[in-house]
Amino acid sequence: MKFFARLVPAAFFVLTLAGCYFDHPLTGGPTKDINTWLLGVWESKDDKGRVSRALVTPINADHYAVQLAVPGKKPREVKRYEFEAWPSRVGGTLFLSLRCLTSPGDIPTGAHVFAQVQLLDQNHARARGLKLDSAPSATSFELRKEVRSKLKDLTLYEGAPSVAWSRVEEVFWSTDGSDPAFKPLRNDMGLMIWDADSTKDPNRKLLRSLSH
Repeated sequence: MKFFARLVPAAFFVLTLAGCYFDHPLTGGPTKDINTWLLGVWESKDDKGRVSRALVTPINADHYAVQLAVPGKKPREVKRYEFEAWPSRVGGTLFLSLRCLTSPGDIPTGAHVFAQVQLLDQNHARARGLKLDSAPSATSFELRKEVRSKLKDLTLYEGAPSVAWSRVEEVFWSTDGSDPAFKPLRNDMGLMIWDADSTKDPNRKLLRSLSH
């Protein structure tokens, strides 16, 4: 069956994920280091020009911090989410397991949601949800089994939401040369320097600016 990706507003994407959360991640831990090309500030606009914004920063070599702000139903209302995420390889495909840290209440704290992110080029990406039929209590083994089966019959993304994102700022992970795997992205766009040892928290101000 041929699958046509359905691009939707980021707010709808999050609400869809909110209805498909699980007690367990795809993999109990990361199966690959983070992709530094995913770091940065990403934006998605709906057909009314409303902006959703995601800030992706490194926690360590194999975990991301993801902060997401999407417009609410009321004017100037912003719904905020925070996740800890890590790469989960299943059936030869790399996904993100995202554990909810905070949400407006539609995703329970500690619950997991999943996404597959495709980098189209340096500053454009597409995030896709997964169409899973497993119960919320399914084990990681059961979830991976279903993912493999649906990858094989090409139904994993069928009917699932897909959101286009554009990078508006880059995040460098400063390691003082101690880890050559983390190299800065070469771009003259606006930059954010993210030091893993820094006590600064610029992302709070960044996400608050969404409502202005």
